[in-house]
Amino acid sequence: MKKVNLVLSGGAARGVAHIGVLKALEDLGFHVEALSGASAGALVSVFYAWGYSPEDMIKIVLETNWLKLLRPRISSISRGLIPAEPLMRELHRFVPCERIEGLPKRVFVCVTDLFEGKALYLSEGNLKKAVIGSCALPGIFEPVEWDGKVLVDGGVANNLPVEPFQDSNIPCICVDVNPLGKMRSSVNLISVLVRSLFIAVRSNVESRKRMCDVVLSPPVESISPFEIGKARELFEIGYESALASLKRL
Repeated sequence: MKKVNLVLSGGAARGVAHIGVLKALEDLGFHVEALSGASAGALVSVFYAWGYSPEDMIKIVLETNWLKLLRPRISSISRGLIPAEPLMRELHRFVPCERIEGLPKRVFVCVTDLFEGKALYLSEGNLKKAVIGSCALPGIFEPVEWDGKVLVDGGVANNLPVEPFQDSNIPCICVDVNPLGKMRSSVNLISVLVRSLFIAVRSNVESRKRMCDVVLSPPVESISPFEIGKARELFEIGYESALASLKRL
C-alpha cells in the first residue's frame, strides 16, 4: 500500500470533489497517512480522519438540509451573516471528538489568525472551533474565538496548506478545487464577497503548487462554489479526474 500525505484546498461547495479524490485514492491502493486542509478541505480532512468512508461522506452531503443549516441570523449580523455555534454543534454531532489530536489520523487545520494576519496550522486544540474557524468566510460566517485569537477562513492566508509536510519523506498529493474561472452568478453581496476572496487566494495557491509532489486539479470551474445541489456531480468529477491523473503517474 502506497503511503501519501494529502493537502486539500478550500472551495466552498466545490470541496465535495475532495471526497471523490479520496475514493480514487482508496481504489488505487493509496493509504492517506496525514491530512492538511483549509476551509472545505479542513472539513473533509476531519471527517475522513474520524473514519468516515468517501461513500459515507457523500451520503451526508446529499442528505443535509443546507438551507436550514446555513440560515442567516439577525443577532449575529454584526460579525457575520451566519453564526458559528449551530455549525459547531452540527459538526460535533457527526464527529464527537473534542480535540484535533484525538482524531485517529493526524490532521492540520489551516486557519487565518485575523489579528496577526497569518496562517496557522492547528494540530492540537478544540476541534469544533478550529474547523468552523477555518470555514469562516469573512463577512458571511461569524469569526471564531480560539485561544485568545480570532479565526477566519484558512484560505485567506493559505488555500493550499502544504507547509506541515515540507520535512516529511512521504510523498505529498495536493488537491486544488478552487479554479478561478469566469463569474457566472448574479452580482449580489455574497457573490461579490466570495468572488473577491477567491481572486485574492489564487496568488497564495500557485506559489505553493511547486512545493507539492503531485497536484490534482479537478475541472470544477463550470460549477459555482454555491452549487451544493450539484454535490453528486462534483463527487464524480473529483473521482474520475483523480483516477485518470493518478493512473498516468
